[in-house]
Amino acid sequence: MCAALAALGAMACGGNKGAQTDAVSDTVSRRYVGTLPAADGPGIVYDLTLVNPAEDSLAGDFRLSMTYLEAENGQDAKFDSEGRWTALRGIPGDSSAVFFQLVETGVRPDTTAFLDLGDSVVLLGAGLQRAQSGLNYTLTLTE
Repeated sequence: MCAALAALGAMACGGNKGAQTDAVSDTVSRRYVGTLPAADGPGIVYDLTLVNPAEDSLAGDFRLSMTYLEAENGQDAKFDSEGRWTALRGIPGDSSAVFFQLVETGVRPDTTAFLDLGDSVVLLGAGLQRAQSGLNYTLTLTE
């Protein structure tokens, strides 16, 4: 994946850390995990897996699990989604930044974007903006 993204421009590529290769199909997956802030609870655990058909692919499938901690009467609430992702370049203030655009499959697909920092990704808000709150919206690439 790093070779193809390098074609988009300068990018902090994390090498193969966290990349899992399926020897049978040559697919590559990268998993990012982190607990992000929630408006009315202790946080939301994000578990994002990007699956590439090949190491240098600019698109693929994704699986996202979001667990809202203590959301329903003190119990966690888990929501899963899946769809397609694409690597794109350019966010406000940084035309060379690479971000992953995730588009859910389904009747009313939702779109989410994460800024690629190599060993981590950062959830982007409306207009591909980074959060101004100072809160941590980072998911870390796992081994």
